[in-house]
Parts: sequence; structure tokens; C-alpha cells
Amino acid sequence: MAARVTGKALEEGDPTELSQQNLAKFEKGESKRMPAWVRYVPKVFADAAEETVNDPYLSTGKTDNSVSVRFLPTHAGLGQGGTGEGDEGVIVFSRDLIENDLRAPAEALLAMVAEGNSMEPDFKGGDQILVDTRKKSLAQPGAFCLWDGDGHVIKYLEKIPETDPPKVMVVSKNKELYGPRDRLLDDLSIVGRVIWFGRRVQ
Repeated sequence: MAARVTGKALEEGDPTELSQQNLAKFEKGESKRMPAWVRYVPKVFADAAEETVNDPYLSTGKTDNSVSVRFLPTHAGLGQGGTGEGDEGVIVFSRDLIENDLRAPAEALLAMVAEGNSMEPDFKGGDQILVDTRKKSLAQPGAFCLWDGDGHVIKYLEKIPETDPPKVMVVSKNKELYGPRDRLLDDLSIVGRVIWFGRRVQ
């Protein structure tokens, strides 16, 4: 339904994008007022009878070359974390990138925009980052998204061998300005592993 409403709105020149999360809130009665997208629902049902696999807006997905991914309402800090305040949005990615190159289901991914300099040069402010929320294992070190209590941050994590209780080295790439820290594994709230990033050419 969310995809159909978004497609119908686009068909009528309205850039409204309805996410599964907002649709679920409406179905549970959590919306404080009637959302504007509701006006497209009767039209969606009316059009469904004439839908074909070649319809660019109302297809069942057979001809849809894009997928929607959850998008953080605020930045993910490379130093201090983004606040995480507000409702998650959605952002559209190529289906080929998500399903074939990254081999990940869109619903398992979380997109965010980085801010700060603690992970330079690997990640820079303004980079668009994709995190796979299924991948939280530290069996292999790598870049992860963490929730630090105040916001989301991107850091390199590596387990410290033979520690009891288990400890993790939290590393910023920009070592001239930020030093590594030891943290107890149980104290870390790991959101997922960074699996892709995009950067604007300047």
C-alpha cells in the first residue's frame, strides 16, 4: 500500500513518499491528524483493477527498478553522534545496487548522512552511508554504526583478544585528533556494519 500510494502521488505530480513505518502508525491509530496521503487510497484501489506489469507507478515490483530504505532523520556523527530525533524517513536506491551488489534486503538497511572529521579520510562529512542492521558480529573488525546514548556514530571496532569480560577497541581513523578507546562489549549498542558509502564529487 505504501508503495502504491507513493506511486499514485507521483503520478499526480505530488512528491509525497509514504513509508511503511508511517502507514503502520496510521493503522494503529497513532496519527494525531488525518494525513494528506489518505486522499490517494481510494484512487489506488480504483486503479488496481487495471494494473499491469508495465505500469511504471503501480507495478507489483516486477518492473520497479528502485527500493526504499529507512533514512535517519539526523546525521550520523563521525565524532559526536547525531541526535536521532524525529521520525525516520525513506530514501530510494537502485534495486540492482541493494539486491545484487550488496546482497541485502532493503528492510534490513539503514541510510544516514555522516558529519564530522574523526573518520577521515575513510569517511567524510556529507558521505551517504548504508548500514546492514543484520550484521553486528565483531568476528571480523570493521566500520560499524553505534548508538552512544545521545546519537548515532560511525567507528571502527575490533575485539580485544583474551579479555574477560570481552572488550572492544573503538577506533577513529583520524588518529591525529582522536585516540582509540577500550569499551566493554556489553556497553556497546551496535546498530550494524557499514557496507556502502557514497560521496559527492567536489
